[in-house]
Amino acid sequence: MNKIFEHILVPYNGCPGSQKAFKKSVELAKVTQSKITIFTCLEERSTFGFFKTKTSKQEFEKEHKLVREEHVKLEKNAENQGVSLNSKIIKSNMASESILEFAEKHDVDLIVMGLKKQTRHEKIYYPSTIEAVFKNFQGAILVLN
Repeated sequence: MNKIFEHILVPYNGCPGSQKAFKKSVELAKVTQSKITIFTCLEERSTFGFFKTKTSKQEFEKEHKLVREEHVKLEKNAENQGVSLNSKIIKSNMASESILEFAEKHDVDLIVMGLKKQTRHEKIYYPSTIEAVFKNFQGAILVLN
């Protein structure tokens, strides 16, 4: 019997939608005997949009440490449920491009994403990561509300 999914990717930013996506992916992985990768994109922010400062680098390292701690908790949760989980944290200026690139390079069968509530301003001015992934990914996508 062939597996339905072998590799599930969960883009994770800590919002309630990504937490829900993680929980659902663990349930799916238990049924399908798939492995999961938690994938977080961090932006290295520049001061005033022009240059990186020592302070911005320190803030990035602090954020990276917090995300790593969260990933360790998710790894333990998955392990307790008998699910194989890896995690990846990368620097990225465009999360959707990084997600798609990772999915292609690592033979991802399914991407599980959770919706994030956006303000009207965010909807107008910031491109939707889910929409960009949906338009460009050749595999299966599960979007949770």
